[in-house]
Amino acid sequence: MRGTVLLNAFWKGLKLVEISVAQSYLGDILHIISQAMLVPVIAALILLIAYALFSVGSLFSEYMSERRKFKAVMPKFLADLTAAEQADIPDVINNSGLISRQKTALLTVYDYRMLPSDTLVGLTRRLVTEEAARYEKIRSRNSMAARISPMVGLMGTLIPLGPGIDALGRADTAALSASLLIAFDTTVAGLIVAAVCLLVARTRGRWYDDYMSALDTAMGSMVEKIEKMRESGEILTETPSNYAFVFELTRGQRVRAGGIDSASGSAAGASGGGAGSAGALDSQVLPRV
Repeated sequence: MRGTVLLNAFWKGLKLVEISVAQSYLGDILHIISQAMLVPVIAALILLIAYALFSVGSLFSEYMSERRKFKAVMPKFLADLTAAEQADIPDVINNSGLISRQKTALLTVYDYRMLPSDTLVGLTRRLVTEEAARYEKIRSRNSMAARISPMVGLMGTLIPLGPGIDALGRADTAALSASLLIAFDTTVAGLIVAAVCLLVARTRGRWYDDYMSALDTAMGSMVEKIEKMRESGEILTETPSNYAFVFELTRGQRVRAGGIDSASGSAAGASGGGAGSAGALDSQVLPRV
């Protein structure tokens, strides 16, 4: 009986030793992995800082090329579109104060005005969906960076604290200071990136919501206008026109020349009443309907 008790005690002690060894072994593995992550975490933070600076620059560029030129007065534009003759609709669109992508979408719908009603509605939905997806893709990148950067900063804070605590136990103040310096720097960097990207995402969100609201309203009015023209027998053409193509072509020429997307748009000549090169191109390419 006594031998059995001793044997059980021996096995229990052996198991405790095995557990202790396993815990120590696994702890060493985790320590190696966590310390090996410090360099990638710092590199990721540097990349996030570069992305934050890029986002600020792209936001400023977007403001200069699009936002400051978005001067659409929707009630006036809708009234002008409703009252316009068929041949004057491209002029109304080009003088609307909308941004270039919105003008291109509206001109595309006008180009394909001969399509059946259901098909035309499907085309407008497709164009609106493409714009919404584009804006969401841009905004989601900023939002993702704003969410990830604090996590990366927290990792950069916690990883050096292990060696720092170990250095504190050995009274190695130099190593402790170095560890704390890395921890604080990564925390601050992560929070700065998160703040910048969040601000950019919120700003773009307000702009894009405004753009999409204007585009939805303009598309609805355009479809109604086309339906009225269809009912009155004004739509005689059976092939698409190319006002959107000419607008993009002249806009590309202006971009290469250094003048991006003027509010009036030199492609207004696509209706036949413009002057200069756009009017000449219109007279050669576009039919009058």
